[in-house]
This record gives sequence, structure tokens and C-alpha cells, in this order.
Amino acid sequence: MDRLVGADEGAPLAQRAEKSGRSDAVARDITAIKIGDCLLGYKAVQRRMRGGRWNHFRGRIREIEKLIRHRHGEIVPEADDALIYVEVIASLAFVEFKEEFVEVVLGWAARWVPRAGKAAIEEIIYERTKVRFSPLSADALGHALHLSYAERCALDIRTIGAFDVPKAKRAKLQKAKRRQREQSRKEKQRRAAGAVARADYLANSLSQSRPWEAFGISRRTWERRGRPMPEREAILDGGSVQLAA
Repeated sequence: MDRLVGADEGAPLAQRAEKSGRSDAVARDITAIKIGDCLLGYKAVQRRMRGGRWNHFRGRIREIEKLIRHRHGEIVPEADDALIYVEVIASLAFVEFKEEFVEVVLGWAARWVPRAGKAAIEEIIYERTKVRFSPLSADALGHALHLSYAERCALDIRTIGAFDVPKAKRAKLQKAKRRQREQSRKEKQRRAAGAVARADYLANSLSQSRPWEAFGISRRTWERRGRPMPEREAILDGGSVQLAA
């Protein structure tokens, strides 16, 4: 929200802007308001800073909404599994907001599950308040949403597990992917520096072509005679070539 402060407040406000922005991920732009040479005051405009503190709850909510868009579109249709999403959101919101989670769940359900009955949503909220609930693990959340590993990779979901691949195996697969990416990156660097690919090197190496066999002699004798190269047809036919005396 914009507001106008006096000129005597402007300097301290400008000094505090950066500090307050770091603590709350909010920055303030300070603009001087003038009429001619007369300074009337300063205008402070708050704005969200990029790269603010990561919030695990909001990150999971965004990934659940991404999953919903992938599976259903902009809203969840009226189906038996529609309330599963509400149950998951209620569990996450209850841990995050405690007694204030009711408004969060109702607002979220009105946006994403509008066809669900209000009585059914209120029953989920009531059931969640009856038990002491601990934060859901990534795998528990993956099982609740029936999120497969293939679907997880395709949507680039990172805060929710998968029901068909446990956490330990996902860590091994991720490590293998990182190793493959690193190898590909180094391979591109070597190609850019002019290095020859191993397959090309072996295809043109003497150990593979073995030209001395076309003459029916050993490699040492072939090298002593000046490394003569036979005709291509002789190598392909596997015949022997006699050297002139």
C-alpha cells in the first residue's frame, strides 16, 4: 500500500527499508515527492522481494495444485477421490496454522473443489481437529495422493514422495541421474576442446584395423618395414599382400 511520509521521516525510513526487506522478504521503494524545488515528503511502496525464504507448506500446496491441473484441469470434478485432496490440505494446514486452519481449508476447497458439499468438507475439518496430527512425511503424502514415480518426475515434484518407489531408491535414482548429467556435461566440454570421441578413436586405431595382418606379418615387423598401408580391399577381404623385395 502506498503512503506519504514527511521529509523528516524519509531518511530514517530509507535506511530501514533494506533491513526490513531482508527480515520479512519485503522491500520498500522510496520516492521523493516534489513540487518544483519544494520537497513535500517521501512515498514508500512495499513490494515482494525475489528469492524470499522458502516456505515448505506453500511449496507443497503449489505442487499439489500442479498435480490437480495435470490430472483434472482447473477444478477437481465431482468424484469419490475429490475429497482426498481436501483431506491432505486439511492435514498440512492444521500443522501450519493450528486453529486458524479452518479458513485456509474452506478457501482452498472453494477454489479447487467447488463441487464438493460444504457438509463433507466441514466433516473433514472436524475430524482433523479431533486427533493430534503430526506433519506428513513425503512418502505418506505420496501414498495419500497416489502419486507414481513417473508422474512425479514428469511434473518435477520434489516435496512429495511416490507410492511405488521408496525414498531410499529415489535417492539412488537421483544420484544416477546427477552422475549422467555430469558425464554429459564433461563430454560436451571435451568435444568443444577438440577431443575425439572414444568410438571414433577406436574405429581409426591400429589395434582395431590391424593392417599388418593383411601382409601376413607381425606388428613389430610391419613397423620395422616403415608401416606400409595395404589397399582397403585387402583389409576387407582378409587376404595377404606380399611386399616387394
